Amino acid sequence: MKKFASIILILSISLSLILCAAGCGGSSGGANFEVEDKNFGNYDEANVVAGMSAFDLVSEAYANFVQDTNFVREEYFTFAAQNGRLASRNTHLIRKMQGDKIYSQEVIYGTGLDKGTCVKRYYFDGENAYDIHDTAKRNVSYDKKSGEFSVKSWGAFAEFDGDVEEENWAIKEKMTTYDISKREYMSKTNHTDKVYKVGDTYYCTLAIDCSLDMMKGVQREAMEEFLDTLSAEEDGFSIEDTTIDFAIAEIDGKMKIKIWRRNEKYSGKHSTGITVSCEQTCLSYYRYGEGYEILADDLLNLA
Repeated sequence: MKKFASIILILSISLSLILCAAGCGGSSGGANFEVEDKNFGNYDEANVVAGMSAFDLVSEAYANFVQDTNFVREEYFTFAAQNGRLASRNTHLIRKMQGDKIYSQEVIYGTGLDKGTCVKRYYFDGENAYDIHDTAKRNVSYDKKSGEFSVKSWGAFAEFDGDVEEENWAIKEKMTTYDISKREYMSKTNHTDKVYKVGDTYYCTLAIDCSLDMMKGVQREAMEEFLDTLSAEEDGFSIEDTTIDFAIAEIDGKMKIKIWRRNEKYSGKHSTGITVSCEQTCLSYYRYGEGYEILADDLLNLA
C-alpha cells in the first residue's frame, strides 16, 4: 500500500462539504486499470479447476517469489478523491532482482492536497546500499492522458543511511501489508477459493477478512497505515474486504505470479470530524529471466 499525505487539519467550510461527499469512484480509484491479460479478473465458471484452492496456489507462488533472485516487478498505483479535484496520486515503480543485487526505482506524483510527490532510487550491490530521494515537485510531471511520468533530473546516489537489511526485505519480499499467511484470514463471506484456468495461466482472487476485529488484531499494521493516510482515529474507521486478484503460471517448473491487483475501499473520520472515503488500486506485473537486468542507466553515478 502506498501512503498519500494526510489532509490538512484546517479546512474551509466549503472544502469540508466537498470532503463529506467525496469518495474515489469510477476510474479515479484505479479500478479501470487496463490489464494486459484480457482474462485477468474475468472469470468464467466453465474454467474452474476442480480440486484446486486459491489460497494454496497463492501461498505456493508467494513462497517461490520469496526465493526468486531473477525477476523484475513493475507496479502502478492510483488514488483520487472527488475525481482528482481534491487530491490524487499516481505512482510508477520498477524493482529488479539480479542475484544478490537489488534495484528499486519509484516516481510518485500527487496533486491537490496530496504532498507526496518525489522520486526514489535504491541500489544494493550485494554488500553496500545507496539511495536517492528527491521531493522537489518541479522535478516530476505526469501526463494523465498517456499515463507517462517525466523526471527532469534523478541527481546522484549517496550512501544509504537506513537499515539495509530491513530495506532489502521490504523491497524483495513484502508483497502486501496484509497478513495472508493463514486460510482463516480470508473473508468468510466474499472469499470463494476457486481457481480458474485459461491456456497455461491460473486465475484466482483472495478476499481478505477486513472486519473491525481483524483490522484491530491480525491486520493491525494495515489498519495503522489507513489511519495515518486519513489522519483519522480508530473510532469510525471502516473498510470493505480487500481483494487481490492473481494471474499465476508455471515458469521454469515453479508456480510464479505474473500479475496481481489489489483494490481497497475504506473510510474514516478525519481529525476535523468529517468522514473521508477512499478507493485505491495497485497493479503489478512480474517478468522473469533474461532481458531485465540492472543497467548502467539505472545506476547513474555508481555505474
